[in-house]
Amino acid sequence: MSVLGQVETEPAKTIKSFKSSQELENFYRFIYENGLRHEAKYALEVVAKKLTPKKKPRGRKPKAKKLQ
Repeated sequence: MSVLGQVETEPAKTIKSFKSSQELENFYRFIYENGLRHEAKYALEVVAKKLTPKKKPRGRKPKAKKLQ
């Protein structure tokens, strides 16, 4: 059994195995053959934006001004 065959049958457990999966290769081929580079880039940016955690503000909170 080849390495590629092993990746197809096992679930993607790591990023490395995910990058070498046959499904991802077929996805890239589909994008290339149909000229969907801009649409795919936009879709991946939206997914990445949803998956990344929001940055927490650093430092202290600004003090409220006193009313006189």
